[in-house]
Amino acid sequence: MTAEFIHWGLALVPVLVLLALFTWLDAYKLMNFKEISVLLMLGGVAAVVCYPISGRMIDTLPIGFNFYSRFVAPWIEEGVKGLVVVALFRANRIGYKLDAVISGFAIGAGFSVIENIIYLMRFPDYGAGTWLVRGLGTAVMHGTTLALLAASAHEFAERENREAAGEFNFRLWWFVPGYLGAVAIHMLFNQFPDRPMLAMMGAVLVAPVVMIGILNFGTSEAQAWLATEYEAHKAALAALDKGRWPEGAASPRIAALGKRMGPEAAERIRAYWRTQAYLVVEAEETLIEEAGGDAVFDRAKVAAAFAELNRLRGEMGKSAFAALKPLLPFSRNDYWEVSELRQRLQKER
Repeated sequence: MTAEFIHWGLALVPVLVLLALFTWLDAYKLMNFKEISVLLMLGGVAAVVCYPISGRMIDTLPIGFNFYSRFVAPWIEEGVKGLVVVALFRANRIGYKLDAVISGFAIGAGFSVIENIIYLMRFPDYGAGTWLVRGLGTAVMHGTTLALLAASAHEFAERENREAAGEFNFRLWWFVPGYLGAVAIHMLFNQFPDRPMLAMMGAVLVAPVVMIGILNFGTSEAQAWLATEYEAHKAALAALDKGRWPEGAASPRIAALGKRMGPEAAERIRAYWRTQAYLVVEAEETLIEEAGGDAVFDRAKVAAAFAELNRLRGEMGKSAFAALKPLLPFSRNDYWEVSELRQRLQKER
């Protein structure tokens, strides 16, 4: 019983400890326990999906397990894991590169946990060395490859995510370079079936360094974004507070829409823009303060602003709001920041 407990610990715990470490290193504290749990679950679902596919491929292809593991499995497993990342990007659940990297690692960790549980149940007689290799090697590899895929996709999607959301175009090719890189790393890892300790040492020594490097780069990138966008959004909010339209290409189009809809509707449009701008500024200010170690915001005022947005949207009606939203100059990144602020508000209630 003691040996079995050790085997399960070796196979499952190391990658979860690394995930906790990477989440702790996030200066903006973007991921909470619930979000991490959901990502782990999604990774587990991906592993469940892959298992019968792999079994079927091994049964039908005359290549043997060793050849399949080295040259076929990486394409399938990275593809299925990658679909989860694609879905998160499409749903605007990933904002900064920090968010992308941690999300990718969490999905890969969930995949490895379920995969290792399946193997622990199928091969209970394997020794501690096997589970050490799978826990410190295979599991870490699964998390790292998907983290790199997510980071690569974020880099290619960066421009679209920072432009106005109404002009956003989702592109599947953003994920192709990262997918090919993930497959290449996975395939390289699997080339040492007779020297598993070598593969494990490569994963243990290289993966944390790469992950921490990307996290540091992501932190610097997020700081630069926030510094620029925070000032621009504050200037727009100041103009709206004074009853003027902010500078920019969006203002003439929104003003024209308000003029067509009448004075009362125009006032609602201005109020909606102003409230949304306030929430974006508040979200960015909170993130900046979080990085400094002291995030504080007026919960009552922020809650009232969210309620005001809902009220104004209801008063405008579906057709008017549908006409307004694509014209607003807020990016998908801005909307993601506001969703983070909403989560903080709900957490602190």
